Amino acid sequence: MFKRNASGLVKALKMRDVFIYNSLTISLFSMMWFLLFIFQPVAFTGGSIVLGTALLAIVAVPFFITYSYLSRAYPLAGGDYIFQSRTMHPVVGFVFTFTGWVLWQLFFIAWFGYYIVDALLLPYLYFMSKLTGSWVFLSMYGVMNSRYFVFFATAILLAIAFLISMRGLRFYVKVQYLIFILMVAGGVSALAILFGHDSYHVISAAASLGSLGSINWLNTIGTWSLSWGAVGYGMWSVLNNEEISGSESRKKYSAAMVGAVLLNVFYVVAVWVGLKAAVGYAQLSQLSQLWYSGRLTGMLATVGAPYYTVLMAFLNPNPILYTVLIVGAAVSMFQVMIAIMIGSSRIVLAQSLDGILPIKLATVQDRSHSPIYSLAFDLFISMIWLVLIVFMPSIGPFFVSVVFATQVTWMFSMISGMIKAKRERNPGILIASAIGFLLNAVIAAFYIIYPQLGFMSITSMLVVSGLFAVAFIYFAARNLYLKRKTGFTIKDRVKEL
Repeated sequence: MFKRNASGLVKALKMRDVFIYNSLTISLFSMMWFLLFIFQPVAFTGGSIVLGTALLAIVAVPFFITYSYLSRAYPLAGGDYIFQSRTMHPVVGFVFTFTGWVLWQLFFIAWFGYYIVDALLLPYLYFMSKLTGSWVFLSMYGVMNSRYFVFFATAILLAIAFLISMRGLRFYVKVQYLIFILMVAGGVSALAILFGHDSYHVISAAASLGSLGSINWLNTIGTWSLSWGAVGYGMWSVLNNEEISGSESRKKYSAAMVGAVLLNVFYVVAVWVGLKAAVGYAQLSQLSQLWYSGRLTGMLATVGAPYYTVLMAFLNPNPILYTVLIVGAAVSMFQVMIAIMIGSSRIVLAQSLDGILPIKLATVQDRSHSPIYSLAFDLFISMIWLVLIVFMPSIGPFFVSVVFATQVTWMFSMISGMIKAKRERNPGILIASAIGFLLNAVIAAFYIIYPQLGFMSITSMLVVSGLFAVAFIYFAARNLYLKRKTGFTIKDRVKEL
């Protein structure tokens, strides 16, 4: 009845590339790691980041096993959309992946660009002027410390990410190797600064782990609501399944995802231990409380929030180490912008091939094998978000609260795993999918229980639920249009394909 045209994509990623791709998308310097350190003393008092993050890495293994299983069953570009639309209904796949993995992810892209400037570049210039005594850095800080500079700098980063994505995955792989090296170098520099500080002692590091009896276990699990925002992206490569060589091996694919998580978890735990020893937990808690209440003063009020990359500057680091740290963090965040643009464009491509979105968005360039119009769509939506983020700062809390919306997307993919496993009578995957679902349900519950995470704002709930509603209404209208024009619904098309 229907013939789905070949996507035009080519296999450009090997399994080692997938490991690096997922590692970079989680990112050693993810904004969620930044917020984990800031929010933990405020929202999760008495919780342990070390134990919480380590436990999360263990509990998340079934989640990634489920994704590798679904990837083998449906080796097409579009990942979560394909899984959900083929096991449940196209309306489920479209509503939750178009909002969670396209619209909200493009919001994240704009935020990452904003953070590169606001949380890395500007503080770097300010502190380098203090460390070196050079007026050049201070002058540059003065010139660049404006929302217009932040907007134009981020717009340029978005344009560069778009151009790299347009060149195709084969070109991107070359870029990601360089970015990975710089990110690791930045991470090593961060640990060298923390563990090389005069106030650091081995005894302090051991004591920072705390005694098990003094840990608030509920708040320890609560830290997952922030760290999962980074850990969960270890699955991002599934959106490119059609472009991966070796994705049919569930064991290797699971290892590539879990390995990426372990690399990042090790780094985050090490940073937290170093921060507690070099800065002190009492000081970190006080800074977090002041930041949350908007009462920061002194230099921190000048350079922004107490991100750990900023706090390290107060330790009087070696300027070279500090520069390597900032460069590594910046390119790491920039890579996330590229990865999200690439991944979300594959969702748009798949939905276009299924007839939900205009077929023009499925156009793939012959030379680069990139979905050019889907990427252009991503860039356009990202620019709209950027305008709102820079010129309407009150939109900031959505950065945390929208993670709730992505949590729902993960939950539906785990339901897809359960449905597929039940059909194939695979009890192991059924259990793994159920664990993955419960993991995400627990994390989503924390966003409802803890008002500090931003979702309990009426505005946040209306915006998140409103996007779900708009996507559903669009699907219904498009479905009615296709039925009247061709006599077949979107479900008919997907079922036949």
